Amino acid sequence: MKLRAILALFLLLSAPTSANMLAALNGAWSGGGWARETPDIAREALRCRLKNTYKANVLTASGRCVESGRKISLSGELKSEVGSDKISGHWSNPDGLGAVQIIGVQCDGILAFLVRAKDPETGRQIAQYVEWRIDGASVHLRAFDRANPSLIMSDIRFTR
Repeated sequence: MKLRAILALFLLLSAPTSANMLAALNGAWSGGGWARETPDIAREALRCRLKNTYKANVLTASGRCVESGRKISLSGELKSEVGSDKISGHWSNPDGLGAVQIIGVQCDGILAFLVRAKDPETGRQIAQYVEWRIDGASVHLRAFDRANPSLIMSDIRFTR
């Protein structure tokens, strides 16, 4: 199923350097760009809308992505660990990878983590390095293939 990898990437709906950065992502976001599920297939254009709610160091997100006329629902939660650069949480895409746990770090304005999941249809392991960069009213998501970090798997920009 197309979009599985990009939906896994939305595990990140968090931000860089502190719990306050999670708060900065409160509200409605929309974005566009491209993604591909595996290194050997073409890029696919997509558009996404997200609604985030921040409360007590937890960012709760829900949204929808559209690719080639297909709509995919998303939901998740990220928590900033007080006194640490670590974040943790979960993401769910019932039409794709299902529920996935998230563990990452916030450092120098970047939230970074490794997404690992098993495609329920093909059994193929998905492994991508993902980063989010936040700059005021915009957020930039990029994902890279774990086996070949020079290969970009997605590039999406969100604005309020």
